[in-house]
Amino acid sequence: MSDTTPGAEATNGSRLRCNECKSEAIVTTAGGSSLACCGVALEVIFVGG
Repeated sequence: MSDTTPGAEATNGSRLRCNECKSEAIVTTAGGSSLACCGVALEVIFVGG
């Protein structure tokens, strides 16, 4: 069973963005959970490798 939570597919080096305030985050240590900002999950805008 895979996690379909937005942002959960982020791997090390992925870039995420909050669609509310436009803040961005870069994943340095992926843990399999999603990140949230402004009460919503961050959108993955670049999947790291």
